[in-house]
Amino acid sequence: MKIKQEVFKGFLLGIITAIVGIAACTYIIANVKNASFSDTFYLFKNGGRLWMLLALGSIPMLGVFFLLLQKDLDYRARGVVLATLVVAFIAFGFYVL
Repeated sequence: MKIKQEVFKGFLLGIITAIVGIAACTYIIANVKNASFSDTFYLFKNGGRLWMLLALGSIPMLGVFFLLLQKDLDYRARGVVLATLVVAFIAFGFYVL
């Protein structure tokens, strides 16, 4: 039971990291284009390029993964990998559709 909890904690950590990464990428792109945060997000959403934000936003998950491995939290690292796969499939779905 403890193993499932550790994987679930890693999964939640990965999803939260992806959300923060997506927000950070949107904020950086908005500052470069001198636009608001919401306008930039809707530009990607309405242009059919939301998958780009998902892909860029998942990059910080790599750092979290290696940090967890360094601290010998292998099962949480597995949860981050699971979250990465979920985000990748969602991004692929947005790309195809």
